[in-house]
Amino acid sequence: MDKIRVFIADDHELVRYALRTLLEAEDDLKVVGEGWDSASAIAGCTETCPDVLLLDMRMPGVGGVEVCRQVALSCPDTAVLVLTSFDEDDEIFGVMAAGASGYILKDTKPERLVNSVRSVADGQSVFDASVADRIVSGGSRAHGNSRDSLSDREMQVFQLMAKGLSNKEIGRALWIGETTVKTHVSHILRKLGQSDRTQAVLAGVKAGLVRLSRG
Repeated sequence: MDKIRVFIADDHELVRYALRTLLEAEDDLKVVGEGWDSASAIAGCTETCPDVLLLDMRMPGVGGVEVCRQVALSCPDTAVLVLTSFDEDDEIFGVMAAGASGYILKDTKPERLVNSVRSVADGQSVFDASVADRIVSGGSRAHGNSRDSLSDREMQVFQLMAKGLSNKEIGRALWIGETTVKTHVSHILRKLGQSDRTQAVLAGVKAGLVRLSRG
C-alpha cells in the first residue's frame, strides 16, 4: 500500500523534528519535505505535491491563509491540515475558506494528530472540538430553503459527511453503492453552491442543517 506523503511547514525546527519523528514512526506515513517559512512551504509543496500539508498558521512571510490558497492552486489534490496554537475566529474562517480540510491545535494528543493526517488524506474534514464550537457559534443561519432543497437521502448523506465519513464509509452505513454516494455528494455541492466537501459542511453548519463531528 502506498504511504501517505506529508509535508511539514513550521518555523520552529524543534517542532518540525518532533512532528517528523512522530509521523515517520507510522508504517503508512512518509514525510517528503519541510518548510520553515511561507515561501519554503509553498515552494516545497509545489515541488512535491504531497497528500497532506501539515501547516502552522503563523510563519514568517505571507501567512497561513495565503499559503493555503497558493497550495490549493498549485496542488489541488493536497489536503491542508492546520496545526496551530491559535484558535482566533479570523484565522479559522480564513483558512477554511481558503480550502483547508482541517484545523487542530498543537496541544492535541499525538495519536489524534496522526489519525487526523490519515483522515484528511482520505478526503475527510477534521476539526478540534473547540474550533468546531467556534464555527458553530460564529456561523449565522443561512436564508432561504436550503433544507428543503435537499432530498431525504441527500440529508442522510450530508449528515454522515459532517461526521467525517468517506464515500465508502457512507455507502456502507446507508447500504448504497459508492458511485451512488458520489452522485449524492455532487448534488449536495451543487445545491449548496459549494466546490468541495469541507465548504459544503461549513455552509451546512451555518445553515443549521448539520453539526460538525468534534474530535
